[in-house]
Amino acid sequence: MDCVPQCNLEETRASRAKYLWNCSIFVPVITWGKEFSVLNELSGLDEQNDREIDFLVYALVALYLLHKRVGRLKAVFSMLQDESGGQTSMMSLLMNLSNKPSIHNCERACLLLQQGGVGRDRKAILDCLLRISVKDAVTLLLPAGWGEGPVKVEMETKGLRGMYIVKEKEVEKSAVEAGELITDCLVGLVKSHIERKLWEFSNHNPRGIEVLQLLRELGVDEQLCEYFALRGIESLDKLSNLVQGFSFKQKHRDCSLSSCNEVLTAMSRPEQSLLEKLVKEHKSDRRFLPLNERLRQYRDSEVNGVLALRTSNSLETAMLKLPARICITFLSFVYLVFGIKQLRSVWTEEIWLPQKNSTTSVESRTVRISMIADPIISFYWSLLFLAGIILGAVDTPLRARWLLLFTGYLVIVGNLFCLLSDTVQCSTQGTGIGSDCNGFSYIITMVFVTFAMYLAHFMQHYFWIAAFFLQGAFCLYAFVTVQKWFREVFLALGLGCMLIALVIVWKYRQGYKQTYSELTAAMGDFDETWKSVREKDLQTIEEINTRVRSIAHELKEVIQRDKRTWSNYLSSLLGMHQSRYSKRNDKIRQASRDFEQLFLQAQEVSAHFQLWVSSWNQVGRVEHGNVKSCGRAMQKTVRSYNRDPSCLTDLVRCTIVVQSMDEVLAWVTSLCDQSVVGFEVNAWEGPGSSRVSSEDIEVWHGWRILRRHCRGAEGWSRREEMD
Repeated sequence: MDCVPQCNLEETRASRAKYLWNCSIFVPVITWGKEFSVLNELSGLDEQNDREIDFLVYALVALYLLHKRVGRLKAVFSMLQDESGGQTSMMSLLMNLSNKPSIHNCERACLLLQQGGVGRDRKAILDCLLRISVKDAVTLLLPAGWGEGPVKVEMETKGLRGMYIVKEKEVEKSAVEAGELITDCLVGLVKSHIERKLWEFSNHNPRGIEVLQLLRELGVDEQLCEYFALRGIESLDKLSNLVQGFSFKQKHRDCSLSSCNEVLTAMSRPEQSLLEKLVKEHKSDRRFLPLNERLRQYRDSEVNGVLALRTSNSLETAMLKLPARICITFLSFVYLVFGIKQLRSVWTEEIWLPQKNSTTSVESRTVRISMIADPIISFYWSLLFLAGIILGAVDTPLRARWLLLFTGYLVIVGNLFCLLSDTVQCSTQGTGIGSDCNGFSYIITMVFVTFAMYLAHFMQHYFWIAAFFLQGAFCLYAFVTVQKWFREVFLALGLGCMLIALVIVWKYRQGYKQTYSELTAAMGDFDETWKSVREKDLQTIEEINTRVRSIAHELKEVIQRDKRTWSNYLSSLLGMHQSRYSKRNDKIRQASRDFEQLFLQAQEVSAHFQLWVSSWNQVGRVEHGNVKSCGRAMQKTVRSYNRDPSCLTDLVRCTIVVQSMDEVLAWVTSLCDQSVVGFEVNAWEGPGSSRVSSEDIEVWHGWRILRRHCRGAEGWSRREEMD
């Protein structure tokens, strides 16, 4: 049925028009009462008298497509016609149909499905078709609950089903009425499609949720919400492409057929000027950038002043807050003062290479290379820190962080160069290595800077505290050793660095105490409830704890097998294989590290996951969840996972609410019975090991749960994923 004209084919696949264009309705005409009527022919089929009948072949094809949701078939609308004039009962013929499948018709249907593009192998298709008896093939074409007796086949046919009984001697009137009912069926399909797309776009498409938020801010959500949802417009690039082709489509808008007016009249478009204005005014909106670019530009500014120096990603947050910038500027000023002091030494006798145990220079005066390099190191140390502050303000905190890390490594390389030059010069051009001619001070500097770099990579929340404490201690040491007016300067700088470090610690403790007191007050009722639950169900809680501990132990065993052999260890060391388990973050990781790809996968699976959990879960009440928002996912990636998106394992989630600890135990027991602990945690476990086949999934009518990461009473968490 051509309900949409060809000129509208340029619509996107998700739109109303294109969806309706792609809808197929199977309309079987089931007749009975004459020799060559459908039911009369089918009643002659059995294991001894098996032959091909076109009606049964097409019915099997339609049932397979509906069951597997393959192709364009969306509904079945059966028409019933009594050709006996009321002399023969349809139900009596239906009940006499064979309860066995027709092998010839199943083989023919399998061939048609393969020729039509179904990509499964012949055996798998036949196994599915042979579960449908002749009687079931007819009964499944009728609306649910219609007819006598249960359907014996274990097959769920998705899609709408309707029925119309042709009136005797009123063929034209029946045709009109049937056509109207089929149109209503199409309308129902489109409405169901629209509701599903709106639900997915507003709950399970994170970028779509952000687009809808923008539309609400502009007050045009009622005009554009459906338009955006049906076309999957989640970025201005897609909208720009639609606007460019808008004028051409507008010219052909009125060339629709009248057979589906009720559907097509609802396909209203927003004004072109509104779309163009939206593209023009919000082209620079960060919410429309690619997710990987947004992650790169992410600025974690939700932190208070000096506490930006005490966050888990303090190298970035310190570049965003003015109090933290002032503190870093002070630190760079300390390096600048050291550079000035070292530069003054270049114009003194200290520039010459000293004797082994004396400050007196060697007889043939030689310039000590490290004395030239020292001020250079201090100056670029100071200037690069200032450049990091500027870069964080005008560009991205990520690049500022990279610059700070580069500065640290450059300082280590510079001190290593000074150490080697002193060692070589004292040994070859001087009188040997002694108390005055050595590079031991550079070793101490490298140790301290290396320690700070370790904190910068693995414990950023301590980095700036350690940096100010160490620099303050070094300034106080300089106060004791240097002469003249530099002593007072280094004393002031040392006390200033110590004071900043103490202020950071004090502010953090104040914030911690305040948060703790607020949580204690808020959790009072919960603590009382948990106390009463423990008193009532202590034995059940201990049993749950025992089960979860065993899961934790099993997972630990799987992880330890990761590098049990030398070949596995070397493969991991050389980067040939990568474990899915992150020891740094102590959790299972995603297979992909691409932020954009992870959200595409989450968007694809989320809606299906919510519906599947609702049908799979047997204990408690399921509450559907939305995909984690892009902003929160970026914040978590930056703050907790050192910008590693593969550690995001809760993009798709839902909640199961239970009423008692006994239900918790029952749920955990059910999950354990359907789980594989540590499945594919190690990179060398090939895909498919311990994996059920697709045929098994069809028989079970469900999915298998893989418990990727389970830990128990010691702060562990449980996570489920679909396979």
